[in-house]
Amino acid sequence: MLCATLSSAAAVQAESAVVLDDMDSLSSNDLGLNGATLDPSGRWVLAYGEESVMKMINAADPSIQVPMPATGESELNDADYHPGGLTALIVGKDGVVLRYSADDHSVTDAGGHEEFGDSSLTAVAWNQGGSWAYVGSEDGTIWRMRASSDGGAEVHVLEGLGTGSEITEIECHGEILLCVVGTTYDGIAIIDRDHSLHWVGGGIYPWNGMVCPKTTDVCVFTSGDAVGMVNLDASSPSSSEVSISEISGAGGVFTGIDSQHEDRSIILLTPFSLVEHDAGMNASFPWLENSDVVEFDSTVSGERIVATWATDRDSGWILTDRGTILSFHPPSGDSWIDGLMGLVIMVVFPLVILGVVLSILMSMSPELSHWVTMKIGSEEEKEFSKRDSRRRRRGRK
Repeated sequence: MLCATLSSAAAVQAESAVVLDDMDSLSSNDLGLNGATLDPSGRWVLAYGEESVMKMINAADPSIQVPMPATGESELNDADYHPGGLTALIVGKDGVVLRYSADDHSVTDAGGHEEFGDSSLTAVAWNQGGSWAYVGSEDGTIWRMRASSDGGAEVHVLEGLGTGSEITEIECHGEILLCVVGTTYDGIAIIDRDHSLHWVGGGIYPWNGMVCPKTTDVCVFTSGDAVGMVNLDASSPSSSEVSISEISGAGGVFTGIDSQHEDRSIILLTPFSLVEHDAGMNASFPWLENSDVVEFDSTVSGERIVATWATDRDSGWILTDRGTILSFHPPSGDSWIDGLMGLVIMVVFPLVILGVVLSILMSMSPELSHWVTMKIGSEEEKEFSKRDSRRRRRGRK
């Protein structure tokens, strides 16, 4: 386990818990990706980045992709699927808000230009019911928006904003009717069901990643070398408590976090490496060491991880900024099985042969059979062997 403290600590050296395997690329060019989001069904991944690039990738087999239309040249910073899974909102620089439709894979303008202006939009998240989406910007503004009856967008600025630090993350909990906001220096805020903001602490750290596991009542943040957790209080959002741990020995700087399995998440690091975080235990563990990435492929080790997604409890895919995709999974158990089988062959098989030889010898030599029985036989077998030996001696007389 990595060391979690609020002060410096000695570095921890550890081996990777997973290995890298299949590697492919979404393009021969550097895509400049900023992130990716998984649809509610877990089947498709929407990646986005510079120059309005978007890629639709099959989550289980990334070699299967859906062509996406060109939509402009603005940099796209974040995306989130509607809880229904049929649409997604993508936001970016210059006030860009796009709507993706899963029915025909079209991408259209979602409106809101009058309200957003030229703001650099940095975060977006749908609330639990899908009635409103929250959009955050580089200047610290947070809006709530939804489609209007005229085909445009209904947009409102939230009250109680911070001092103007960038909104880096917005996530809405899947079970609790609360959304959580991360910023660069204003700390962490809770958005309640009435769209009111409650600032709850954590203002020392520039938060850059967040997940809200459905299986717990917490959201987990990352920042540099720190992991923050906010325990959500649904009845009194302003009473939600923030705890922060500084992690030593991770081998890099935290740049984000993605869900893995239940309350377990994967923290993204630069240089290229991963750390597992268990929200239930509030503990972090080594997952993928940079040295193992370098050994696997020295070129890809210099790329930046922008997203991961799970295909099983301990397996999944990694996506980099250049568009490289790599699978990860636990080390193969073949070597362990081979070692066990070798032990079985070396130990058990000779014992079987020895048993067969002894059986033959004992059948040919009553004296040997009597000696073995007297050494290792039961009391009943010993008594029977004594009577049999006396009978044989009388017969010889």
